[in-house]
Amino acid sequence: MKRVAILTFLALVVWQVYGQFKAGKFATLMPATPAASAPVGYTPAPAGGFSCDRRTHCAQMTSCAEARYFQQNCRDADLEIDAAGVPCARRWCTSPDAP
Repeated sequence: MKRVAILTFLALVVWQVYGQFKAGKFATLMPATPAASAPVGYTPAPAGGFSCDRRTHCAQMTSCAEARYFQQNCRDADLEIDAAGVPCARRWCTSPDAP
């Protein structure tokens, strides 16, 4: 008899919760849209569009601006730097106004 009473009580509780769920009472507990989250390890690209990756040498760069970015921001970069501190001077940064 005790089991019947417990099962009846549980059935009533489930019925009440289901009725409230169906009426939308629990909708306020959950946000309408999930919050946007970035993937693990994601780092947004800087304004210039460059980001530190596995490239470390001047031969792997595509412009003087990219070489300068790597020189200033990427600690693993092993670029050729001339006496004036210009990176990749023989390959990309051949003139003072090189892009």
